[in-house]
Amino acid sequence: MLRNKWRLFSLALLGVVGIIAGAVYAAGHGDAEVRISTLRHDDGRVEVGLQQRDADGSWGERTLPQNRFLRPDVIGEWRHSSPIAVEVTGAMAEDAMTSDSTQSTAAPAELYCIVHHGADDDPFWTTFNLVAAQNAHELGLTNVQISGEPAVADHAAAIMDCVDRGALGIASSIPDLGGLRDALTAARTSGAFIVTFNSGADVAGHVGSTVHYGLDDRGAGELAGREFNEAGATGTVLCVVHEPVNIGLTDRCDGLASTYNGAVETVQLPAGTLADPIAAGSAIGGAIVANQAAGVLVLNPALSHVAIGTVQYLNSGTLVGSIGRTQFSLVQVYEGQMLFAIDDGDLAQASHVMLALKNVDSSPTARAMLALTAQQAPETTTMLIRPVVLNQAYIDNLPPGWQQQICALAMQIAPDQAPSFCNQ
Repeated sequence: MLRNKWRLFSLALLGVVGIIAGAVYAAGHGDAEVRISTLRHDDGRVEVGLQQRDADGSWGERTLPQNRFLRPDVIGEWRHSSPIAVEVTGAMAEDAMTSDSTQSTAAPAELYCIVHHGADDDPFWTTFNLVAAQNAHELGLTNVQISGEPAVADHAAAIMDCVDRGALGIASSIPDLGGLRDALTAARTSGAFIVTFNSGADVAGHVGSTVHYGLDDRGAGELAGREFNEAGATGTVLCVVHEPVNIGLTDRCDGLASTYNGAVETVQLPAGTLADPIAAGSAIGGAIVANQAAGVLVLNPALSHVAIGTVQYLNSGTLVGSIGRTQFSLVQVYEGQMLFAIDDGDLAQASHVMLALKNVDSSPTARAMLALTAQQAPETTTMLIRPVVLNQAYIDNLPPGWQQQICALAMQIAPDQAPSFCNQ
């Protein structure tokens, strides 16, 4: 049985041979001889490299693709190495120069993937995507794929697609360790550099992540609990969860419960409610009435205006807080519509992720680390963003004239949504 498995491995290796050999021929339009070198390691992996015959008939040094290991548990699937550049010399170069068409021998830019669990209409992830794309451009990374996959199965499939295409670096959030563990472990074993971010700080080490960036989710929840305490809330506070599976949101609710002096009730919104303010308002309003809630904590800034509108409609006096902020949060707190908003670090997370991937692109030391197996990977470095609360005390410490700046910007962008104090 084991012998049959290694025969199947040979078939997979032939697929790699064909791809590399075809690339060599296309690059030069001439005759060249190449061969594939393979080395089976003690742990069962097969390492693949390329050799090209020199003009004197000898075989040159092995060229090793970045992703060059075949795992022993992959049977009957085509696997691909990352692209490599092959130097065109002698007759091949002359033939290429006289060809009617111009051929480029430059290797395509290394692929980097960022996969997260955010929906397209989520303001946090909209900002994250824009900042990450802009930073990639500024850092000179020309082949970066950014995708949001709210369904865990689609998230895992997107990671595996990046593995199959030989991504050098893969960054991923970890909303659900159980659903993503296999994909992220496979990515790490393939030789990709793994960065994790946002949800999953406590479990990043289980998938071979080298570094994790994210908000201190539990700390943000703890800070929210203290804000409700200082405001004199004594009844039940609702913790509104907008995603069906996200360990980061669970950490926020747990943090709230650990510091708030009263009871905390989790309200799970139906899937897709983030894009349906009527359904979200109905669910939040029903929970306020049922629990006679003293406070509501929403975990996504898109829901802050929904919670505010619902409280106003019910005339309940329920206090509203938010983990996550929008451009309106400061005004909502200033005008008393919301007790506080906590900055969730969307800009910082996007910037840190891109810098980590750029370090892989430019650092020989980081590239050398890719040869390590997941078991040999160093302990994950976790970098958590300290939550900052925007409350009335924060506003009192703002420099004079901040209202005028907001009003000037609002009049340029959306005059009909200018704060009420702009008319005073």
